[in-house]
Amino acid sequence: MLTLVPMGVADLEAVEGWLGQPHVARWYLAGSTIEDEIEDLRGSVTGTEPTKVFVVEVDTEPVGWCQWYRCGDYPGHAAGTGASAGDVGIDYAIGEPTLVGKGLGTALVAALVRDARTTHPHAAIIADPDADNLGSRRVLEKNGFELVDERPVSSERSVAPVAIYRLPPSIADGHDH
Repeated sequence: MLTLVPMGVADLEAVEGWLGQPHVARWYLAGSTIEDEIEDLRGSVTGTEPTKVFVVEVDTEPVGWCQWYRCGDYPGHAAGTGASAGDVGIDYAIGEPTLVGKGLGTALVAALVRDARTTHPHAAIIADPDADNLGSRRVLEKNGFELVDERPVSSERSVAPVAIYRLPPSIADGHDH
């Protein structure tokens, strides 16, 4: 069973190890460093950044991490991806290499969307993986996300094009789409 557990400072060591795995580093460290990524997460864990961060557990074993944030809290990134202030952005990674390609990413994104929508029930959800990250793109598409655009985004640490995906607000939320 996959669960999202709020991340604590003690969890940063596991994330640091996952960031060093080639299948994670390829995407997370393009234009960044492990130290920069850990400091960003530390800000979220300690409350100096508004991003909600989680450890992903399968049967109580930590296997990765994820986060969601209100796009309005990061206006430069929102503008770069075309998100509105009320949209929610997500990021995610399965850190354990032996668990990649087994459907966990799809379950992770579904759980992350559910969690974000408990706080922001009418929000569209935005994700912007590297355009070449086909595994991440498949995970988003399996969860109903729609491709909006492929292009570089100035707020990203890498100049590589990203694939901007959007999951519209739920049909049941009463909004027009």
